[in-house]
Amino acid sequence: AAWRRSYRALRMADWPACESAARAGMEFAEKAGDPGLRLHALRLLASALTMQGNIQAGKALAQQGLAEAREYGLRANEESLLNTLIVVANMQGDVMGNLELSRQNLVINREIGDRRSEALGLSNLGVAWLELGDLAQARRDSEEALRMARANGDRIGEGVTLCTLSDLALMRSDDALAIAFARSALDIFVATQGRDREVDALLKLGHAELALEHYALARQAFGQTRQRAREIDSPWQRDASAGLAQVALAQGDGATALREVETLLAHLAGGGTLDGTVKPRLIELTCYRVLAQARDLRAAEWLTRAHAALLAQAATIPDPALRQGFLQNIPYHREIVAASLTDANR
Repeated sequence: AAWRRSYRALRMADWPACESAARAGMEFAEKAGDPGLRLHALRLLASALTMQGNIQAGKALAQQGLAEAREYGLRANEESLLNTLIVVANMQGDVMGNLELSRQNLVINREIGDRRSEALGLSNLGVAWLELGDLAQARRDSEEALRMARANGDRIGEGVTLCTLSDLALMRSDDALAIAFARSALDIFVATQGRDREVDALLKLGHAELALEHYALARQAFGQTRQRAREIDSPWQRDASAGLAQVALAQGDGATALREVETLLAHLAGGGTLDGTVKPRLIELTCYRVLAQARDLRAAEWLTRAHAALLAQAATIPDPALRQGFLQNIPYHREIVAASLTDANR
């Protein structure tokens, strides 16, 4: 019962309640001598810590649980703990770690014959390819994940995959399809009360509306994203602020764009980070673009920061073609590289 309370709290993005119930679940499972149930509760505790910003503690706990699951031969626990580590890798921008963990996760899902988890594993793999800029592989795995999620009747899995497909459509310049996917995902998450997922869908919708120059709708979507993200204390509120700055900049409202960026700068100056944001490089690029438009001397430092972080990620990708795709197939990565070259040639 404690584990189920914790899982429900996770679905509702109530991280403190998730943590509390997970700790209770671990204690009860320990007394009952049930290692599998204890590891299921441990996985929820790791997720709760991660989502509350204690990413390293969550990662260490999930790694500990993964080692135990492998020692006991508990494949279902191994799969769920790998899923938590995939979330951590995503939050830390570990693109190759994300890919490797997603591959391991999918192999286990297929071995144990869990069709629902297999669909989620394919969805994770689609995200991993998308983060690497391999749009063809991302589309293949995400479309198969969507087909399976619908066949399984898994509404949450369907919505998660629709968000990935929205991002993918936007990268392929199919903005209308990106909006359709994002709206479908949003409808699902509202209906299923997936609060954190609702934030993700709203963010995807904002970017798609912005691409089509639907500025009022984009502003509304980003505003709702920030409001919902603040309600659950999610770092995705930084992505929303960057989105609002992008809308203002596109409309030629440099003063509003600068005000939005200043909220990001104040957060970072106060010891905050961009850990756990959806697109930290896009946030950095937005800061650069807004500051450059305002002829603010801090612009150069933000371009340097974005470019250095991007190259550091690229350096972890051993395959030259995949590394090139990472730098060129993702639009804002391509823009960072081009802006840095232009700045260097001045």
